[in-house]
Amino acid sequence: MNKPSLAARRAELVERCAEQRTGLAYELQSLRPSNVLDHPLAGYVAGHKKLVLGALGAGLGMALLRRKRLLALAASGTSAWRMAQGALAMLARLRR
Repeated sequence: MNKPSLAARRAELVERCAEQRTGLAYELQSLRPSNVLDHPLAGYVAGHKKLVLGALGAGLGMALLRRKRLLALAASGTSAWRMAQGALAMLARLRR
């Protein structure tokens, strides 16, 4: 019997491991959600699910509100924004 040397066996194992790593990397790359979907928007949605679902929920909530309530909400939001800007300007003056 002609046994291969230890160095030859080691080289063969290193080569097989490299092939397996390459194959595994290729399979993992093809399984990623952003790569399954070719469209850039679909890849973004797959990567940022929480943000997209939150925005869709807020949009749906706004769509289901009555117009009067939506206008009142927008007016109160604008008022709160103006008050916040005024408060921040006052704080900036006090810091000087």
